[in-house]
Amino acid sequence: MELGQRTELRQKVTLSPQVYQGLSILAMPVFELQQLIEQEMLENPVLEVEDSEPEPAEGEDERREDGEEERAWDEWLDMYEDLDSTDYSGPRDPNEESANTEEFVGGVMSFTDYLAEQLALLDLTAEMRVAALAVIGSLDTDGFFRGDCGEVAAVAGVTTGQAEEALRVVQQLDPPGVGARTLPEALRIQMDYLGVDDPLLEAIVESHLDDVAASHFRKIARALKAEEDAVREAIDTLRTLNPRPAGAYSPGPSPGYIVPDVTVRRFDDEWLIIPNNESVPTLRVSPRYRSMLRSGSTADEETRRYLKDRIRSAESFIRNVDRRKDTVSRIASIILEVQAEFFEDGKGPLRPLRLEDVAVEIGVHLSTVSRGVTGKYMATPYGLFELKHFFAGGYRTSTGMDIASTSIKQRLKELVRDEDAGKPLSDQKLAELLSAEGVTVARRTVAKYREELGIEPSWARRRR
Repeated sequence: MELGQRTELRQKVTLSPQVYQGLSILAMPVFELQQLIEQEMLENPVLEVEDSEPEPAEGEDERREDGEEERAWDEWLDMYEDLDSTDYSGPRDPNEESANTEEFVGGVMSFTDYLAEQLALLDLTAEMRVAALAVIGSLDTDGFFRGDCGEVAAVAGVTTGQAEEALRVVQQLDPPGVGARTLPEALRIQMDYLGVDDPLLEAIVESHLDDVAASHFRKIARALKAEEDAVREAIDTLRTLNPRPAGAYSPGPSPGYIVPDVTVRRFDDEWLIIPNNESVPTLRVSPRYRSMLRSGSTADEETRRYLKDRIRSAESFIRNVDRRKDTVSRIASIILEVQAEFFEDGKGPLRPLRLEDVAVEIGVHLSTVSRGVTGKYMATPYGLFELKHFFAGGYRTSTGMDIASTSIKQRLKELVRDEDAGKPLSDQKLAELLSAEGVTVARRTVAKYREELGIEPSWARRRR
């Protein structure tokens, strides 16, 4: 066998733990992110909270005169008078029940509920939604689909082709790889999500996972006629993928009282989105440690190596936290624009808004938007809302106006509230009343919305 060297140009995508750290940070509610930031600051000495107040110049008096201090407080109070006096309950219907503060306490969500909530935000037909829920019900504890599309079709009352399409819908959900039928398929889905295009890695995933587990790198290289170093690099990338898709989901502890990610406030005729920098502070690399890397520093070589490693880690963490803030703020900005009627007085109808629309608008993957709205809250003058509250499918009225399903539910609630107690409205009659108002809704859809609202059928309301 003749040994030799050759020059080869190859394009590769190498993943790092920082990529997964960014995805995890985006999915975290504020409470968990606060804990992560505190832990990171304890472990990384170069990471610190950026102080927004400039340090006093040398020689400047440290204490103000009493009169100046009082005037400063007066100016501060005048500036924030509007915020302090804002009524979070807002202008609401006087007949509406008062808000229950227990609703603002977070809970632990199961993996099935997590997938079902993402599914509810997609624009699917009723048959496709039922089939997709049947697929979710067939997942094992690792997130793999262990059922059969024929069985799903029988349970959901759809064709086998529709069941297979429902499976593909579930495979688009977060975490990447969920709904895969085999380990290679789960890895391929994750590679596609992360934009990894490596034929060598694909060949390893397809035929040599057992050899990877046994660390038979030379055997793989011979079988695929590739350099052993290239095989090792591909396997390093492979090991950053998750062989148990459901393992990427962690409900975490109950977060207690909800902390909003963003606050929406109106100043004159302009709405502003204010990130919660108090709960999620702005981070930076300590200038003191950064200065120790300058050429004139007396730090020894071992210290310099340690600081370089810690600074790189801190900068990556800061980028991921800032990217999370930016993604949530951009989603909130689109919500504010699309749901402008609602934000006028807190009672306007919601317009249809889909995750796909937002993903295209901000140029990210669908599952990224799903991570960005789940568990993220917006404080408004009318109350505290989860971002996904503003996402819903919808209908087009006879006048050509789009109206969200949440508005249909609110109208149903009003119709039932105002009905004659002796002659309660049937589902068919409710559908006819909505149709008369320009919104064509099927009777079975009315029945589904009524059940979701916890409203009893007409015969039970008459008996009561």
